[in-house]
Amino acid sequence: MMNINRTSFSVVPLLAALFLMLAASIAIADKPNYRVIELWPSGAPGATGTSDEDKPAIIPVLPDAPKATGAAILVCPGGGFMTRATDFEGVMVANWLKERGIAAFILRYRIRPMYQRKDWLADAQRAMQHIRANAKDFRISPNRVGIIGFSAGADLAYDASLNPLLANPEAADAIERVPSRPDFQVLVYGASAQRGGTDAAKLAALPPAFMFCTAEDMGHLRGMSALYAEMLQAKVSVEAHFFLNGEHGVGFALGDPVLGAYPDLMHRWLTQGGWLTDQPRLALNGVVKLDGAGLIRGIVTLTPVGNPNAPSVTAYITNAHTRELGSFIVNEKQGPVAGRYRVEVRLDSTRWMSNSRDPVMIKMQAKQRDRTLTEADQKEWAEHVRKRDLSPSIEKQIVFSRQRPKDKRDYIVEIKPGANVLTLEVFSK
Repeated sequence: MMNINRTSFSVVPLLAALFLMLAASIAIADKPNYRVIELWPSGAPGATGTSDEDKPAIIPVLPDAPKATGAAILVCPGGGFMTRATDFEGVMVANWLKERGIAAFILRYRIRPMYQRKDWLADAQRAMQHIRANAKDFRISPNRVGIIGFSAGADLAYDASLNPLLANPEAADAIERVPSRPDFQVLVYGASAQRGGTDAAKLAALPPAFMFCTAEDMGHLRGMSALYAEMLQAKVSVEAHFFLNGEHGVGFALGDPVLGAYPDLMHRWLTQGGWLTDQPRLALNGVVKLDGAGLIRGIVTLTPVGNPNAPSVTAYITNAHTRELGSFIVNEKQGPVAGRYRVEVRLDSTRWMSNSRDPVMIKMQAKQRDRTLTEADQKEWAEHVRKRDLSPSIEKQIVFSRQRPKDKRDYIVEIKPGANVLTLEVFSK
């Protein structure tokens, strides 16, 4: 028995070693063979060596033709400018985008100690120009090329957005004939307001931005919060999602039931921004009627039919400062594209008047602002309030997805190029 025991114990480490060798061989065999495009095939400016780390490049991860939206994103992994988190902040992000029809390009930018800011900034600028200059080959639109960065990569994405290269039509190099400015930027747990402030004109010229961070990652959240406030002040279009829990470096948080929602929020932001379609957006002017009368208070949504990459449209009917009950105006930046849309009307109240439409409230608020409100006015105001019925008027929100209750099909409208004036009518009986 002793001999048997010795044999069994000697086999265990041998099996473990074989297993590790097999795992290593599998890992080597499965190593991906990505296409790498050097940004300066003849050598990058200021290169100090000849390794891959001296050759900035992009790795394209392109969607299949049937899925392609024509949008593209340059992906900048983080790593403190001393390494690059190419897998979880590069490959996994690129493949997530690819599955949603967005062409992704992972940036291999130069890092410390061989290089400094001017070098990795030049790499990002050149990458943006290369993608745009070769838009036809990549099957993308040159006007829908954005950038996403994580941690230090977010610093780089913001730097490239803040300091773009202009197009040089006279350049011998075709890549330099197009601008480097991203059409949109996504900043993930990185980037911050610059010390001493940023030139107002440069801030105002920033492309629209989407931000994500967590309160647990407080050091980065402080910087991002300051940058968010700076962008708002400069009237830059910016949307931020700051979650409570989550450490630094979560990538796209794939599989996380909470943080994993933020990439979907980003995708919705891209869709609503119109970056996933090449169709121009249109302004809308219309009115919503219920049983022949203007909607008192509610929401109308238009959801694209047969085109998931088109933006949806939502208009809140509050009847504040409107020419008639139920009317709405949607500007071009938030409007639909040409095509078919499913209509849904929601009724929030059957007895509502905005203070901005009530003659007595308008008069009394004006007097209050001017400090001319008298005791007689106070009495008139109080009597007016007591006469109003502010009790509940409905039991729950009422939804109309068809024009009439007995209709078999959803309510569909056709949005056409040009001026769009819509009269949307639904009936409760």
